[in-house]
Amino acid sequence: MKSDFYKRLLEDASDVIWAMDTDGKFIYINEKIHEWGYNKDELIGKSFLSILNTEHVGERFKKTFEEGVNEIYEMDILDKNGNTRKTVISTSPLRDDGGNIVGVMGIIKDVTENKRLQNKITDTERLAALGQLSLGIAHEIRNPLSSIKMNLQILNRLIPFTGETKEHFDLALREVFHLEGILDDLLCYAKPLKLRLKLLDVNSLLDDTLLLVKSDIRDKEIIVNRDYDNGLPKISLDEDKVKQAFLNIYLNSIQAMNQGGTLFIKTYREDQSDLQSSFQGERKVIIKVSDTGCGIEKDKLKFIFDPFFTTKPFGTGLGLSIVKNIFDHLGASIEVKSQPGSGTEFTVRLNLL
Repeated sequence: MKSDFYKRLLEDASDVIWAMDTDGKFIYINEKIHEWGYNKDELIGKSFLSILNTEHVGERFKKTFEEGVNEIYEMDILDKNGNTRKTVISTSPLRDDGGNIVGVMGIIKDVTENKRLQNKITDTERLAALGQLSLGIAHEIRNPLSSIKMNLQILNRLIPFTGETKEHFDLALREVFHLEGILDDLLCYAKPLKLRLKLLDVNSLLDDTLLLVKSDIRDKEIIVNRDYDNGLPKISLDEDKVKQAFLNIYLNSIQAMNQGGTLFIKTYREDQSDLQSSFQGERKVIIKVSDTGCGIEKDKLKFIFDPFFTTKPFGTGLGLSIVKNIFDHLGASIEVKSQPGSGTEFTVRLNLL
């Protein structure tokens, strides 16, 4: 009876409990390992190294085997699907009745989620510090840059530049405007967002934003294909901020279609089949913006909303970061899918109250 009680303690533990012999092979492992995709019976008799990340070797057990030392350390473990789990392992020597070391026993605590949250907190703090730094730099640069622009414009009125001299002058003025655009992005990213909400028609807002890129669409001979749900209710949004967000999305798509292509814009109300991705009772308005451009490589796609990340040879890499920041503040979400050579699709989910 008592042995059954202790057995259940081991089997029902919230952490993986295991034991292995001096050859490094499992002689016991509890049922918790099932959550990692393994059957406990399939691991008995197999080497502990079979579930270790290839970066690790068996040297970690040496002191426990040879000197009987208790150890606690972090290690990466592979689950049955090949996914890496961050773990903390505590080991102690397994002794026979004569006190001889006949193996190692230990506990594996899965800390993958804790590590993810710690990294998220660290990233948030780092980005907050970066935002404050950007804000300070932008303010320090803006005043002298405004002075340079003003003096260039005065010179343009006083001196009739011609020929090559005018080309150099126009280039200098264009670069000043370019720098102002970069500063605007930095300030927009760094400043706390203050929303001015009012009920807006989403379809009209998307069309109004399209007018801002009309010349770019014409110059690149891009076809715009709109599929709007005309029965959508008005939504509480910040008009200027949402226009800015979709302007950046449009520009991202347009810049990806150097040889022309099609820009698709679709709106619809989330139906019951979509509700599995939402909280019960929360309905969404879905906006999809897709293009037939060059697409984004898979290894770069996960960084697409990170500040200062860009796949282009120009710009600050803040455009899509600003987009995500705006939708985050609105309690909305944005996702991106892309296939190199085929195009990119942005999906925005807005709250429908």
